[in-house]
Amino acid sequence: MVPKIKNNMRWGFVSGRISVMEGKLLPREFFLNLIAQDHLDDLLQHLQETFLREYLSPGTVWEDFTDLCDRCFYEMAVSIKGDCPSSLPADFFLLQGDYLNLKSALKGSSDFQFHFGLLPQEKLMSIGLGDRADFPPSLQRSETSVSAEVDEMAPEVFDIFLDGAYLRNLLSIARELKSELISAYIHDRVLSYIVIILWRALRQQQTLRRYLQYLLPLGDFTPIVTELCGMSNIENWPSVLNGTIGDILSESLELPHDDQISGFEHRSTNHLTQIAGNAKMQTAGPERVFSFLVGLQVEIQNLKLAVNGRLNRIDRTLLRQRLKEGYV
Repeated sequence: MVPKIKNNMRWGFVSGRISVMEGKLLPREFFLNLIAQDHLDDLLQHLQETFLREYLSPGTVWEDFTDLCDRCFYEMAVSIKGDCPSSLPADFFLLQGDYLNLKSALKGSSDFQFHFGLLPQEKLMSIGLGDRADFPPSLQRSETSVSAEVDEMAPEVFDIFLDGAYLRNLLSIARELKSELISAYIHDRVLSYIVIILWRALRQQQTLRRYLQYLLPLGDFTPIVTELCGMSNIENWPSVLNGTIGDILSESLELPHDDQISGFEHRSTNHLTQIAGNAKMQTAGPERVFSFLVGLQVEIQNLKLAVNGRLNRIDRTLLRQRLKEGYV
């Protein structure tokens, strides 16, 4: 079912800008041609047709290509955010870097590897020095002192704790935006994320009990996490998930063992892009901004895959198989 989308002319200016930029997103054929190139000069020439063209020069250091891609996406997201009546659609895409930087800060490091979104460097430095006043609300899980809880947390559960906070932040964005399309996207994004982290934990022979303690609460997803954590046989998980994500998990379980998790992640990403694509029917609204950034993110990921794959001489057939479905 296609989520309902209502036009909101408060978003008219930025949506007009999005309409222009959408026309510059690239089809699958472009990436297939990029993968077919043999020489660096030819790669560079093809990249002039992308959003990266302003970031490239004849002296481009190819080892920095991933950082260059990340900077392009970040700067475009921040620029679009500045034209929006609400920052929330862009915030969704800036949060992941924030939580990765927060992880560094909480471990006492001031070497932040990711661009700053909602948590500026000054706040992260303050947190790293022990000031917990600037903690994101998503880290608050109970009436107990989160500061003491984090300080005493064992390293093996630290990532689980931050995953839970990150997912709560995504769900908060969905509640605040009150958009059926964005809520549908975030619902399946959170559900697929939960499956991936629990599945990887099982593969690493970790106990899932700690996820009940440190990943939760997650609102309506809490019963799902609880039930999944009680099932050591992942073949039973699709019956718990239901819907498209459950179907994708069933399909992925039929893949070779080593390809199952990556296959699930790939198929889930394609499904999410399809949800976002419904916003192209809208004239103006937060969905136009959100969905364009979904499409731009997928395009940047495909550029990383194609270029880094060619630089590292990865088999072309494998690269073609790993290309994600684009927004256009």
